[in-house]
Amino acid sequence: MPTASRPVGVFILGDAQPKDLVSLSRQVERCGFSDLWFAEDYFMISGFASAALALASTEAIHVGIGAVSNRVRHPAVTAMEASTLANAYPGRFTLGMGHGVPAWVSQMRLTPKSVLGSIGEAIDDVRRLLAGETLSHAGAYYGYDEVTLLHPAPDLEVLAAVVGPKSIELCAGIADGMVISALAGPRYVAEVKERVAAVRRARGLPAEFPLVTYVIASVDEDPAVARAKVRPLAALYLAAMGPTLITGVYDANEALVAMIERGGAAALEAEMPEDWLDWLAVAGRPEDCRAGIETLFDAGASKVVVCIVPTEELPQQLDILGREVLPGF
Repeated sequence: MPTASRPVGVFILGDAQPKDLVSLSRQVERCGFSDLWFAEDYFMISGFASAALALASTEAIHVGIGAVSNRVRHPAVTAMEASTLANAYPGRFTLGMGHGVPAWVSQMRLTPKSVLGSIGEAIDDVRRLLAGETLSHAGAYYGYDEVTLLHPAPDLEVLAAVVGPKSIELCAGIADGMVISALAGPRYVAEVKERVAAVRRARGLPAEFPLVTYVIASVDEDPAVARAKVRPLAALYLAAMGPTLITGVYDANEALVAMIERGGAAALEAEMPEDWLDWLAVAGRPEDCRAGIETLFDAGASKVVVCIVPTEELPQQLDILGREVLPGF
């Protein structure tokens, strides 16, 4: 089992079969992981529905959504969905909200004029509704006319899932913590921790600010096999996100843009330098995975959540990680 100070969770990717979510959730708990997280990667599996299935089919494991796009649901609806789960399973649920992957948000014609303005407004409104407030105002993106939750959830934590420096600094002052995207290496985690700490010091806010850190992971006795398994998903996410601070802290943005322009995810999968995988993922033998997870904790992660690939190997890899990696903590 992971120690209380260094909890390790599991992220179930959106390509998981809905019919398998109950059995996978039970296995994650049985293997001794601290947390189970779902994203809402459009157009795959629903974050709220998946979290509900997981909570209903397990006994005590913590379940989080990391994250839903603030643009896809009105904040009043997001707050209603979240408060339902929080009240049904007290202390076991956490909500994460983010901009949403730009390509997916654009497909729904929901790209805001200001991503900062949109997410700042949404997180603030959701937290106020969860606290039991009645909202009656017209914001730049969302409006309310006497909206009150019948079942508020004032203790529910709302985490921000953002990437860029301005978003980090905004959310450090308005959220209860952060979900740090998969692909984030130790150098990026340390950068986020430093930026968050500076904002919270300047505003006189409590230093406590959880950093839930996702990492793509694959375990295999042959490190080359494990690294080959993480490469396609790393390439897909890099192509979807484009150049960001995540890759910028490794001085990789110029090369990243060139590969995207040459052929998107396919070019990235074929061409990205092998040493990029050292910070993009945790892959290799159990001891390699354990060491990679440790570096993220050492950089400032509060929780490390492994995104195991490929999804069809989840049952086998969960057993291996639970048996051979978690006891190392």
